[in-house]
Amino acid sequence: MDALVGDYLAGMNVKALAERYGIHRATVFSHLRRRNVPSRRPELGTYEKAEAVRLARAGVSMRAIGCRMGVDRKAMRAALVEAGLIVDKIIDGVS
Repeated sequence: MDALVGDYLAGMNVKALAERYGIHRATVFSHLRRRNVPSRRPELGTYEKAEAVRLARAGVSMRAIGCRMGVDRKAMRAALVEAGLIVDKIIDGVS
């Protein structure tokens, strides 16, 4: 799986790696963890953020949107917070 690690470090995303190597995305993550490869969190571009907001307003879950866009729930949540759809409560200056 040296090629998989090399492709990941060269910038390929996990979804593309899974397709290229014919394995599940969870298996890609497992290989990367075993090799102690630092993870990177994919972010959404401007178009993807707009589409995520549209889908969220239509009632689609963050998990479903994230799967569709190839990002995890945390990245999806960050995009929706940035767009103002989700408001983090701040209590005593701590969010």
